Amino acid sequence: MKPYSRSTNSSRSFRNKLPLIGIFFILLFLTEQSRAQAYWLGFGTADKAALELKSREYASAFGCEFVGVSSWFEAGCIRCELSPPRNYPGLDWIQELGKYQRTAHAIGEDSLGINGHSRLQLGMLGLDSFHKEGYTGLGVRLALFDAGFENLDSLAPFEELRNGRLLVVKDFVDGDTDVYDAHPHGMQVLSIAGIYYPDSLIGAAPGATFILARTEDAGSETHLEEFNWVAALEWADSIGVDIIHSSLGYSVFDTLQGDYKYADMDGKSTIITKAAEMAYSRGIFITNSAGNEGAKPWFYITAPCDGPNVLCVGALDSFEQVADFSSRGPSADGRVKPDVMAMGRNTSFLHTDGYIRRGNGTSFSGPIIAGMVACLKQKWPDTPNDRLLRAIRMSGDRYTNPDSAYGFGLPNVWRVDSILNEMLSVEETIPNSETVLIYPNPAREEIRLRAAHGILSVRILDMAGRVLIETGSVGYDDPVDLTLLPAGMYRILLQLESGDRFGQKLILIR
Repeated sequence: MKPYSRSTNSSRSFRNKLPLIGIFFILLFLTEQSRAQAYWLGFGTADKAALELKSREYASAFGCEFVGVSSWFEAGCIRCELSPPRNYPGLDWIQELGKYQRTAHAIGEDSLGINGHSRLQLGMLGLDSFHKEGYTGLGVRLALFDAGFENLDSLAPFEELRNGRLLVVKDFVDGDTDVYDAHPHGMQVLSIAGIYYPDSLIGAAPGATFILARTEDAGSETHLEEFNWVAALEWADSIGVDIIHSSLGYSVFDTLQGDYKYADMDGKSTIITKAAEMAYSRGIFITNSAGNEGAKPWFYITAPCDGPNVLCVGALDSFEQVADFSSRGPSADGRVKPDVMAMGRNTSFLHTDGYIRRGNGTSFSGPIIAGMVACLKQKWPDTPNDRLLRAIRMSGDRYTNPDSAYGFGLPNVWRVDSILNEMLSVEETIPNSETVLIYPNPAREEIRLRAAHGILSVRILDMAGRVLIETGSVGYDDPVDLTLLPAGMYRILLQLESGDRFGQKLILIR
């Protein structure tokens, strides 16, 4: 027998009371809702998944209602009838919803959004605030040499980079242009150097243009990989790169390949170091990870980090202490190595599964420094590499007392900027025999070139790196005809008789 299946007087009386009972419960519900108060919960993260998990746990523990999360405000939102406790594991702060006072990262303050997981590794160098001033590596070409860039072509967080900041890729191991199926290491390095994934992960140079080369066969360690590195270097030079970074190093090889010795880390013996120094002489800035040999029998830096003009990068933890695995110096001939340090323990990077994870290695500290160099090159486009290299070393917090573990220590991008300003103010009063003048710029039909010691060759490239005009020796104040080129932005590269290389953006108008 189903309940209430019969219409009796008592049941009719009960149904007649339903509207009044319903109104009573609605009023009670509204009263309870008006008593509930909304709160922000801060757990020291902007990651939405972590915020939601922690906020839900908190709400459940104290009988509150979970409302949602905001990575912009770096907080979860809950609603409670009673004042919620402030003493809770992992809870940094709690505030009423309408009294939010945390303005350090207010919406609209930072055009890059909130750095999220990148904040610490960028903040250690001052890069977070440098980015806010507009210096993100825009217009600078940064080449990464690595073992592969698996899933870079499909991972959603790289969509912004793929749509305009990825210039060209090449595989020197297999001899093709597919670098996306070999190994994830280079993709992870790129996520640290240049990803732009607001609220979650921001690279050290989120405005730079990237050139990717696969030079390393992850399944072996042979001297042929050094040749691949050299071939990639010459290719990168031909398309006008500004910086080359590799999170690679060579010391011990596979059986019968022939190992290097520590004595070979003298800046002039290994193939790859010789090539890096040649690249530097042609106007390319070289950064390289020191290696992860600090707790292994090899112990020391690996090639090409021994190069006198290679900015060699060791690894620190978040407390600015050297990581045990970070390769030690000095070079075999007694020079300070590593040069500088960056965060390489628990560094945030993008995994092949699309999630942000943390990892260890100088492979992860190196791209932070490479990105810093790109940002500096944006602000100081005409500063010679020797001056920039010197300023970065001088900015280290141990510059006056370097050692074999920290080198010159932790640099700071603002200190570099200040040092470059001081150098410029001093050198402005000294005649510069290597002054190069390209004028007019913007140009219409021709440009004229002046260099104190003469120009051996001129190359004009489009922004995709294709050489459009190439000439031999050009005399002082001689013109270069541009009438065959359409209006647009180009890059001009000069090889000087002094041995230096000079590059500059060129705008052509009609």
